Amino acid sequence: MTEYRKELFGERMSENLNDLSNYLSKGMAGSLLGKSFIDHAMNRLDPALKFGAMAIRIDNFDKNDFDDNKDVSNQKGKNDLHAHAADAVDTVCRCENGLLGQLDNDTLGCFLPEKSVSFCLETAVKIQKNLEKIQTGTVSIGVAVYPFVDYKKSLILENALKALDHAAFFGPGSIVAFDAVSLNISADRFYQQGDIDNTVKEFKRALLVDPLNYNIHNSLGVCYGTLGDYEKAIEEFETALWLEPGEIMALYNKGVANLLRSNKDKALEYFMEAYGIKEDMFEPVFQIGRLHFESDEFETGKEFFEKATRLKPESAMAFRYLGECCDAVGLTDEATAAYKNAVKQNPNDAASLSALGRLFDIQDENIEIAEIFCRKSVEILPDNGLFRHRLGLILLKQGKLEDALKEFQAAKALEHDSDSFIEDIKNQIARTTSQTAL
Repeated sequence: MTEYRKELFGERMSENLNDLSNYLSKGMAGSLLGKSFIDHAMNRLDPALKFGAMAIRIDNFDKNDFDDNKDVSNQKGKNDLHAHAADAVDTVCRCENGLLGQLDNDTLGCFLPEKSVSFCLETAVKIQKNLEKIQTGTVSIGVAVYPFVDYKKSLILENALKALDHAAFFGPGSIVAFDAVSLNISADRFYQQGDIDNTVKEFKRALLVDPLNYNIHNSLGVCYGTLGDYEKAIEEFETALWLEPGEIMALYNKGVANLLRSNKDKALEYFMEAYGIKEDMFEPVFQIGRLHFESDEFETGKEFFEKATRLKPESAMAFRYLGECCDAVGLTDEATAAYKNAVKQNPNDAASLSALGRLFDIQDENIEIAEIFCRKSVEILPDNGLFRHRLGLILLKQGKLEDALKEFQAAKALEHDSDSFIEDIKNQIARTTSQTAL
């Protein structure tokens, strides 16, 4: 059972079942709820060689509409929709020897023995048309069938529910048959929840359904990259590119995977290829700039970071790197402006704050403001030796010897070369003490 559906098939249903269950025909499997319904249906379908499943959800359902304080006429309208929806599905089940049950407050489950996907889709349309004749509300329907790939019978209704989630992308009143896209949507949901293992499983299932889908191969590659298996990630990106040559996200992702493997030359090659296809895509532009910066090619890095900040002016990281490139080639005013923009986008950008403090110091700007910037950077990242050293320099310039000494000693403990400053300050303090004693 997938994680985000665990509660759906549990026994915890609404205590106030004045919704769908009130309208299911007595004496049928439809009178069962949740897991009890699934277990009953699986027992009945055990000998079946094939069957269809449908998940029917009332659109725009709000359980709060059943609150006692809600408008009575509105509640009656919801109740009528529940009744008509249950009746419409019940009618089909009676005609086709189907099994009907309630999955949650707004969703019905239906099994149709010996039926194909085309029959289920046609039946779904009939249910909606019958409902339209007597009620203004709508239902969305997800359809799945057995056999399908290697799915067990017990997972077919789950597939119908995934198709129902897929249908939600098309708006109320939609009908969707379970396919690779349904699995892609399910995988994306797992990924957003941080469940990478189930994400990989869903994408692998999707490839069994549609092995030539380059988007799924690319997405699976991203998952492998997240798991740190860069070799498998690159294989998937290469497959995606074989299926869809020049697919920009696969090119970019292949570059990232090579970068994570410390293969910077290959990474740059793929980033440049992606950039050649789409010059206004921020990600490859930023990565190209970063690789040139790390190779001390500051002019070229500056060029790409300028493009990156135009493409994504809210990126503090792009402005910080632009500042570092300008700083490296002696463009102090441009560096200061870039760092200011970085801090504007991210007030907790410790690196930019520290750099600003240093630039204010060397430009003989307001020393108190320079101290504020450097002190803030140390508050954010107290374990950065460089930031503490810079703060020490500004404190030393103000004659705050004891405070400066503490910062230099902390910087040294963090493996920054501050020895000469520590020695000089200790000598100054010793001379001052000696003169005071005289």
